[in-house]
Amino acid sequence: MATTVADYLLSRLGDWGVDKVFGFPGDGINGILAAFGKAGNKPKFIQARHEEMAAFEAVGYAKFDGRPAICMATSGPGAIHLLNGLYDAKLDHVPVVAIVGQTARSAMGGSYQQEVDLLALFKDVASDYVQMVTVPQQLPNVIDRAIRIADAQRAPTAVIIPADVQELEYAPPPMNSRWCPPASASAGRTSIRTAERSAAPHSS
Repeated sequence: MATTVADYLLSRLGDWGVDKVFGFPGDGINGILAAFGKAGNKPKFIQARHEEMAAFEAVGYAKFDGRPAICMATSGPGAIHLLNGLYDAKLDHVPVVAIVGQTARSAMGGSYQQEVDLLALFKDVASDYVQMVTVPQQLPNVIDRAIRIADAQRAPTAVIIPADVQELEYAPPPMNSRWCPPASASAGRTSIRTAERSAAPHSS
């Protein structure tokens, strides 16, 4: 069975030591939800009552655990409902990564049902890092940076994955790319945080 982008996403989160994902189902993340079933619910998908609560649950988990927590929602209104929880994370300096769906790439810009400009939507709350994955090989770098930056800056970040991209077959980037595997969950977290802070521009 081919490994999809959604399959690899969950595997990558596991490499980072993520054991829980707080979210609410929706059409825009159906590919990822199917991957949870294939992966034996590892990491564990914890369904909230609605998307806003999923974000607040991730914030609370990160506050107590100290590590980046993951929340997940569908596109359109689902993604919008994450904002209150993510602003709580931003103002309280809590590391949270929001993973949200988006309409298929071929439908973008066509006033598709519930289509929202998610890059613009998350530009403020996830000002340290927000990116959309448009090809499978982009995923490792994007998800790694989202987690690293959330951890280093103690701030929310966001990753947008269109519905059709979630179901594409995943193949590793070529060896000559700048991609590299994540540090293990138990080793390198401090050095990653230090490296990110030292690389960040200093205000005068």
